[in-house]
Parts: sequence; structure tokens; C-alpha cells
Amino acid sequence: MALIAALSLTIRENYPFSHFPMYGNPNSRPVDYYFLTDGSGEPLPVAALTGETAPRIKKRMITQELKYVKDHHLKDRAAIPPENLTEIRTRVLSGFVTQARSRGSSLPPEIQLWKGLIHQHNQGYSESFEQEAAVNTAAPSPP
Repeated sequence: MALIAALSLTIRENYPFSHFPMYGNPNSRPVDYYFLTDGSGEPLPVAALTGETAPRIKKRMITQELKYVKDHHLKDRAAIPPENLTEIRTRVLSGFVTQARSRGSSLPPEIQLWKGLIHQHNQGYSESFEQEAAVNTAAPSPP
């Protein structure tokens, strides 16, 4: 037992021994996350509205972006034109609206999709936000 304890203290949280390899190689690129708000910018409880957790927003967007890359024979997701990214994000957001409606959730008149970025710098951390898409929930969802 003492050998295992000493080995654990020596190895610490280093890959490949850590169950958290995402922390094994930090970099200075901003970390992104996505969330939904109403038309005034108040955050919405994604799980309560749709039955999905907020991280699924990003997963669905990446899935749709990769499909677009494959269908249009692009090198990677960075090659998707901005107007097509907006279209993809609006389609993903519309899917969440449709899902919320099917659950009988009460929706605000407008739902917005935001990307939050956490930046690391010498003074610590800061956040910035970019609106990615908006959907009028009074209008029918696109297919």
C-alpha cells in the first residue's frame, strides 16, 4: 500500500496516468462554451427546456459542421464560410426550439445562441461573448 501511495504522489496528474488528460496540456487559446438566452440576454435553462444539457449545443454544432465539411469537400471546419456557419448555428438552434416545443416547454418570443470565450492572460482570466444565432419562436421552425 505504501508503494502505491508513493507512486501516486510521484506520478500526480500526469498523462497517461490521469483520468483527466484534458488538463495535461494547457494552452493559451480561449476556451469556448455555448449557452441559450432569451431576447433580452437572460440565460435560459437548456436542460429544463429541451431535456438536453448545454454541452450538447456545441456537440450538435460540431456534428453539423463536420457534415458540411464532408459534403462540400473542405479541408476542415475553419474553411466553412461565415454565412454558412451562421446558417448551421441557426439550424441547430431551431432544432433545440423544436425539441423544447415537443416537450411542451414555454418559450420566450426569441431565443439566442451565444458563444462564451474564456481568455487567459497575465492579469488572470476574462470572458467575452459573441451572439451566434437567434430564432423567433413565434415563427415555425425551419426543416
